[in-house]
Amino acid sequence: MKSLRKLKSDDKANVDMILTAVIAGVMFAIAIPIIYSVLGGFDHTTTDSNFGDYGLGRYAEGGSLEAINGSTPALNASNSLLTNLNTFFTIGPIYLVVVAAVGIIAAVLLLRGR
Repeated sequence: MKSLRKLKSDDKANVDMILTAVIAGVMFAIAIPIIYSVLGGFDHTTTDSNFGDYGLGRYAEGGSLEAINGSTPALNASNSLLTNLNTFFTIGPIYLVVVAAVGIIAAVLLLRGR
């Protein structure tokens, strides 16, 4: 029973939960512009045309990857990555709110119990 009382009175854990949410928020704020500027500066046309030059297009007529149904693997991969990143960065703030709320609620319940 003593260990349960000690767990309830751990003020540091509540502060750490709120600090975790703050750190995650800073990481999101830094990651979003970096990721989107890197992906925005990527030249898909050159990369897709180089796939044919380095052997991936050898199965197509004339060694061109575009001859296979207009295939553009770099562009397709980047579009899929952007779609997944948009989903992640849309759902990510919910994580921040939940972690901060758990820390705040636990601190309030701890203060209420004293």
